[in-house]
Amino acid sequence: MLSKSLIAAALFAAAPAFAATYTFQQGAGGYDGTMDVTLYSSDPDASSGYEQEVSIDASDNGSPNHVLLRFDNLFGSAANQIKTGETVVSATLTLQITSAGSGIRFYDMLSDWNSASATWNTMGDGIQTDGLEAAMLPFLTVGADSGDANIESGTLVLDFTDALRRMQDGGVPGYGWALLPFMPNGTNGVDFYSAEGFMVSDRPLLTVEVAPVPEPETYALLLAGLGLIGLRARRRG
Repeated sequence: MLSKSLIAAALFAAAPAFAATYTFQQGAGGYDGTMDVTLYSSDPDASSGYEQEVSIDASDNGSPNHVLLRFDNLFGSAANQIKTGETVVSATLTLQITSAGSGIRFYDMLSDWNSASATWNTMGDGIQTDGLEAAMLPFLTVGADSGDANIESGTLVLDFTDALRRMQDGGVPGYGWALLPFMPNGTNGVDFYSAEGFMVSDRPLLTVEVAPVPEPETYALLLAGLGLIGLRARRRG
C-alpha cells in the first residue's frame, strides 16, 4: 500500500504545473509601466514621448529615427507581476503596425532612460550599439535592409521569450529595448502605435506565460517513485 501511494504521489508531483499568463499593456488592468519614444536625428533636441505613434526609419527626410521601448514593474509580488519561483515559458510582444516599412532590429538596452527626457542628443547621437548603451548585436530582426514594405500593416507578434528570460536572470538590467532601422537601405519607416495610442487595445502588449519551478522535494519524490516502480518490475521478472 505504501509503495502504491508513494508512486502515485511521485507521478502527481512530477506532472507539469499549471501555467499562468501575465499581460502588460499601458492602461489595461491598472498597468502603467510602459514607456516609448522616437529619437529624431532631424530634430535632435525634440522630446517626443507623448506621441501616439513611434517610427523606426533609416531616412526620415534624410535622417534616421531610433525608438526606445520598455515595460517596467514586470517582476515582483503583486497580482500581475512575475513572481520569484516562476519561470518564463514563453513571451510575445504584440505591436499594431500603422505604416508598413523596411524592418526593425531589436537590441537590449544597457543604460537607463526615460521617455519624458530622452532625445537624440541626450542619448549621445542616438543609440550606440557599443555594449555600453545598448548591446552590440541584435537579439531579433524582422524585415530586411531594403526600401520595400517588408513588415506589413496590422498586427505583428514577436517572440520575446529569450528577452524576458535575460531580464529575469539578471543578464540585462531591464531597461527595455532599442528598435533600430536596417542601415543604410531601410528607408521605408516602420510605424506602430505607442503606449500613448488613443485606443488601449492598440498599444504595445507584452504577454508572458510562466510556470512554477518544481521544488527539490518534487524531484526526490519522483526518483523514489521511479525506484519503486523499477524494483517491482525486477521482482515480477
